[in-house]
Amino acid sequence: MKQFLKYIISISISTIALLYLCDFIYTQVYINSNPRNKLQYILNTKNESFDIIFIGSSRVANHIDTKLFDSLSNKKTINLGVEGAGLNDNLLQLKLLIANNNISNVFLQIDSNFEYDKPSNIAISEAMPFLNYNNIINTHIKKYFNNFEKLEYIPFYRYAINDPKIGFREMFFSVANKKPRTNPSIGFTPKFGNKLPLIESSLPKTIKLKNIILDEITDICRKNKIQLTLYISPYCSKTKNMRYIEKLITKVPNLIDLSKGYDDKLFFNCGHLNNQGAKIFTTNLYNATKNKIKS
Repeated sequence: MKQFLKYIISISISTIALLYLCDFIYTQVYINSNPRNKLQYILNTKNESFDIIFIGSSRVANHIDTKLFDSLSNKKTINLGVEGAGLNDNLLQLKLLIANNNISNVFLQIDSNFEYDKPSNIAISEAMPFLNYNNIINTHIKKYFNNFEKLEYIPFYRYAINDPKIGFREMFFSVANKKPRTNPSIGFTPKFGNKLPLIESSLPKTIKLKNIILDEITDICRKNKIQLTLYISPYCSKTKNMRYIEKLITKVPNLIDLSKGYDDKLFFNCGHLNNQGAKIFTTNLYNATKNKIKS
């Protein structure tokens, strides 16, 4: 019996030690490797001055041709749109950027993301390696995650539950210094071609009273004297419940509505423009906002 207990204890100690070791290795790799996503790029960016940053979801990443916007505006522009990101993620991006850099203008894409105020893609996975190394990330995650104590104190737990995004494969690519598909310092991820016929999509039938995260983003920009521009990107002709946009404008009166007027051939799918559409939209967005851009 004593031998069995010693065996169990030794296995337990070895397992715990291995978890701490893996946690340490993974964390050091992510902290010290070249950025492979936009959050890592933000954390590695210090003492920079950005004329314009674009934040939002894939409807920013796929829609804003930064080089084209640069040439039109003669400004320094970066696209920090992330697939699957919500307003809560955009808030975290903004907090991290403001902490170490100067920003003149923020362009934020608003649509049905108005309905959500919980963390999604970025905070749930990409920020986790920096939980114990960045106070802004730590405070943000603590505010929104019920399992914060487990994430902070159980070794390797945050990596295990987020394996598809920050597990062994991504850690290995970081060690190998494999370049990401999209250069984070540019950020534009164009879609090519059309998925015709376009499959119908739908906007919400109802709208919530307010979004507290959007209010916080607005307040942060005001306090830091950043010009905040809110806009909505196009949808294809097969999108249902487009009246949602009218309701959204009543909640966000300064919202610039660019949701209509684009031929379906300019869409990759119903919610995302293709490369040709993105160039047209980028130009139209510049023309609609050029008088609002803060120098």
